[in-house]
Amino acid sequence: MAEKVTPKNQIFNKPLPEILDDIQDAAADARQAAEDARAAGEKAAEEVMKRLRTLFLKMAKDITEAMDENK
Repeated sequence: MAEKVTPKNQIFNKPLPEILDDIQDAAADARQAAEDARAAGEKAAEEVMKRLRTLFLKMAKDITEAMDENK
């Protein structure tokens, strides 16, 4: 039986310095994506905290008014 010849992987067609450059570029992209995700998470957390602060202030006001009505 004749053996099938498998084509070389495309990565083997590049010289090592180019492969290393590609890896560095991919790592830099990954770091930037992680930074963007962190910043988006912090912004979302700030928005949630603003809403919670508003909610708690309203609750405190409502409780204070209810207590004043009972006097």
